[in-house]
Amino acid sequence: VQTCALPIFCTYLFDLAHLFTSFYEACPVLKADAATQLQRLALCDLTARVLECGLSLLGIDAPERM
Repeated sequence: VQTCALPIFCTYLFDLAHLFTSFYEACPVLKADAATQLQRLALCDLTARVLECGLSLLGIDAPERM
């Protein structure tokens, strides 16, 4: 990541984490019906991958669990 792009990239990761938290609070994942649960789990997994990759690019180790 180029230095001039860092603020934009960091803001993106922060906003993604904030939006995911809002989603997770509003939409039960494990209590949803089977089809909805699979979709929500996929969204959780993909969001975690993006955040982990983004943090890695910044040299930050992502926690395994929160």
